[in-house]
Parts: sequence; structure tokens; C-alpha cells
Amino acid sequence: ECHLSDQRDPAFSSLDNQPIEINFMKISPILARWLAIIWTIIMLIGCLTPHDDLPEELLSWSDKLLHVLIFAPFTLLWALAGFPMGRVLIAGILFGALIEVLQYILPINRSGDLIDLLADSLGAVVGIGIAWLIPQKYRFV
Repeated sequence: ECHLSDQRDPAFSSLDNQPIEINFMKISPILARWLAIIWTIIMLIGCLTPHDDLPEELLSWSDKLLHVLIFAPFTLLWALAGFPMGRVLIAGILFGALIEVLQYILPINRSGDLIDLLADSLGAVVGIGIAWLIPQKYRFV
């Protein structure tokens, strides 16, 4: 005969109709902002690197998916660093537009593309969506 404990771990069970709670590690707002700044610089360097200097691995990825995947962390990090999500979303879209304009006007063998801007914007929305899903008590600020 097997007896199971009646005690349930709230992180793994919602059988008692209690909300499932997952513990996140909090980091300081200063660290969160530095992570956002560093990611922004990495994005700017990566997006403005001349096409001939890019590793072949990056060029083989689906270009539009790559745009989504680099802009989602951008807005996620800035939102989690304590900035209002609406402003972060607008900043993400404007940053994508700035990058596309710079790619168009700079002599770096890159081209600005409206579809890239749409993929950047989608990534910005995805990042804000992820930030919104994180409970307020676990956000950095």
C-alpha cells in the first residue's frame, strides 16, 4: 500500500486551485540597465557591420527571424529595467527604423528594408509581451 503526502509544493501543483508560483531570481536595477545598454550596443554593432564582414553562420539564418530574435531581448531588457512598456515599444520600433535608415545611407554594403523594419517591430512586440507576462513582483525595478 502506497501513501502519498498530502502536502503539495505550490511550484508544481495547482490541484488545490491555488496559483502556481515560480520563483525568479531578482537582479538589481543597475545590472538590468547595464544588460539593456550592452545588448543595445551589440545590436547596433551587429546591424551596422559591413555585409562582407559578417560571419557566414549569421547570413544562413532566416533574416526576418533573426530580426525578431534580436529585437525581442532589446524591448524585454529595457522594460524589465524599469522603463514604461509603451515607451519601450515605441523606442524599439524607432530604433529599428533608425538602423534601417543607417543601413540604407551608410556605405556598408547593407540595405534598408521595410520588411526588416516590420520584423524588428514584431520582435519589439514579442519582447514587450514576454515582459508583460512576468509578474510585477519579479521585475527588476
